[in-house]
Amino acid sequence: MPKELWLFTQEFPYGAGETFLENELPVLVEGFSRIRLFPMFSGGTPRPLPPGVMVEDVFNRMEAFRPIAAWRLLLNLPKAWKVYRSGRTSAPSKAVFLKHRKEYFSQLRQAMERERLFHKRKGASYDAASVVLYSFWTADWATVLGFWKLRDSSVKFVSRMLGFDLFDHRAVEGWHRFQAFHVRMVEHVYVNGNAGLRHIQKRFPQLKDRFSLSYLATSDHGTVAWEPASALRIVSCSNLVELKRVHLIAEALHHVNGPVQWDHFGDGPELGRIMDVVKTLPPTAQVNLHGRIPNAEVISWYKRHPVDVFVHASRTEGLPVAIQEAASFGIPLVAADAGGVAEVVTPESGILLPNQLTGAELGDVLGKFKGSTWYAPEARHRVRAFWQGKFEARMVYGDLMQKLLRQ
Repeated sequence: MPKELWLFTQEFPYGAGETFLENELPVLVEGFSRIRLFPMFSGGTPRPLPPGVMVEDVFNRMEAFRPIAAWRLLLNLPKAWKVYRSGRTSAPSKAVFLKHRKEYFSQLRQAMERERLFHKRKGASYDAASVVLYSFWTADWATVLGFWKLRDSSVKFVSRMLGFDLFDHRAVEGWHRFQAFHVRMVEHVYVNGNAGLRHIQKRFPQLKDRFSLSYLATSDHGTVAWEPASALRIVSCSNLVELKRVHLIAEALHHVNGPVQWDHFGDGPELGRIMDVVKTLPPTAQVNLHGRIPNAEVISWYKRHPVDVFVHASRTEGLPVAIQEAASFGIPLVAADAGGVAEVVTPESGILLPNQLTGAELGDVLGKFKGSTWYAPEARHRVRAFWQGKFEARMVYGDLMQKLLRQ
């Protein structure tokens, strides 16, 4: 009998985030009788979903942030203490724990209330023999599922680790408050990239077999006709936040002789800083800041516009899907060496630069790009072949689907 998949997300299919699932769901749904989506937070118009995928909103906004009642907490004190102690002992220092202990305790009470409501509203339809539980992040839902497992030992769940839920430096003061609890309750964690896999196995060496590699991947949207042009055509795609260092791309254009066209997709608080740099660029530089648009529209833009090089300057990363998407079109890559970037920017796909990068250094590479071997159809064929062998969605997610079915 085919199994059901219960997939737990932060907001998907609501909002604009978790676009990775738009590539993953069409493959996973082929292996299950149906997929039930449980977003932690809902609101607005959901994105289109493949047949066989249904959305189930468990909480309203008030309920999602409501702490468990004090009397219920007392009834479940042994469970609460077990989780509380796990977080306390995993804190990087006593000082960090004491500084954040009130917020930590509040988050613990919220998780317990979420679990109580989820168990009350959905628990009766769970059967471990016919349902696979899959949390897309090892974060909020993993805490809820961990508490559920403390209630019912038949509960088994798997999860992903992608970036903010994985690396210590992405957490406030290096403390993932529930991570130690998560990894002891989950059956298996699929990690997006070897850099992340090495990190988490070093963090929990006694549980190293509980983690394995499973990349995020992107769909095949075909190729775009390309030929040389007078301007160097650059594209980038990321949130405009400090850690993405998009201002370095703007600064780099000062160091590129001749006409250059830069298109960027994404928005954020660094927009003003970037605009200040753009205003100082020479007339030979054309800049198009498209803002935040749906991923499907970004893909549509790629299909209509030949691009010479994709640039990524982030100082910290997991393994960015935006780079994979560019590579799928055969676009050569130039990126700073951060996190798992080196797994997708290789000698077959592009140029990997030192993480401690300046705008002038990036500009020097871009200024020489048109005279390099990367500015040729042969290089673009090589980039696309590399992507097909490692990050093509049907291959990657087909393998993940088989693993989930065996859970």
